[in-house]
Amino acid sequence: MALARKKEKKEVMPWRKNLFAHHNRKEQPKPKRERNTDPDYMTKPKVRAAVIERDGGNWCLLSGVPGPNLQLHRIKYGSQGGKYETDNCVLLSKAMHDVVHSNKKEWMPILQGHVQAMKQGTPELSPIQRITRTHQ
Repeated sequence: MALARKKEKKEVMPWRKNLFAHHNRKEQPKPKRERNTDPDYMTKPKVRAAVIERDGGNWCLLSGVPGPNLQLHRIKYGSQGGKYETDNCVLLSKAMHDVVHSNKKEWMPILQGHVQAMKQGTPELSPIQRITRTHQ
């Protein structure tokens, strides 16, 4: 009986090494998100405080319900590239937030018009003021 010889391992071609590299994802470390260390970076609490200051108080923009359980609503949604910025956010109660989300095409221009009027310092020109006056 002859002893079995060990097969010598041949060097693997470089193109074969990476052929299935994407199948073994555990070997690749996950990229870490870098925290923004810029002091002017607007976090959600900073945006909320700026929106409260812009609108003159901590209450729902549409119904007038006072805080603290108000939701920060992005006028231009995140799926559309909207960010949590002062010019893109308003405070809404839960009920009004659901109403706004039910008909985005109708409410988006109204809320954008309100933000523009508040930025210009003319709250009397806000579309929100016209809506609330007609419903009283």
